[in-house]
Amino acid sequence: MVTKTTIAPRDRLKTEQTILDAIGRLILRDGLAGVGVNALAREAGIDKVLIYRYFGDLDGVYEAFAERGDFWWQVEDMLAATAEAPDLPNALKLGMRFHAREMRRRPVTLSVMAAETTNRTPLTIALETVREKRSLDLFEQMAARYPDNRAIDIPALTGLLGAAIDYLAIRSRSIKRYGGVDVGSHAGWERLFKTIDLMIDGTFADACP
Repeated sequence: MVTKTTIAPRDRLKTEQTILDAIGRLILRDGLAGVGVNALAREAGIDKVLIYRYFGDLDGVYEAFAERGDFWWQVEDMLAATAEAPDLPNALKLGMRFHAREMRRRPVTLSVMAAETTNRTPLTIALETVREKRSLDLFEQMAARYPDNRAIDIPALTGLLGAAIDYLAIRSRSIKRYGGVDVGSHAGWERLFKTIDLMIDGTFADACP
């Protein structure tokens, strides 16, 4: 008689999280090229058959890491961080500060973003898909919260400012000054935020209803 091994739900969830945590360590230590089934199984300390059993294949692991891992902020957290803003310009200012803080505390995210333009892999594509989906969700919810009839391309504005923040956060991991600004210090980032505030204010002041 053949018996099947039953895995307790909490044991499975614990093992899945162990595997997802191992991806982050591999990326930081060995780069994107270092993430593979065998390397991941060794890093997680599990039999590689569990990777296939729980995630289907390596692409399934990537998708789970993108969705469930601590790679990118959640829309709900961004909405909470901007909840006290009285209008859209101030919400954008708070949002940029939240985004910068969240990026700077995520070394795995910065490592992936530094490499993704030259190393397009299923992992970077899965992570990019999650970023885009959450951004679109955020735009929709912010538009409902702060209706504004001025002709401003909010996705383009936040894309430019967010990309600048991402780049400087990536640079700050190894190069502390950029254009004379100390991007490795709190004071340096406060200089950046003050300028971002002025840019947002100027954009809304010049926009026509």
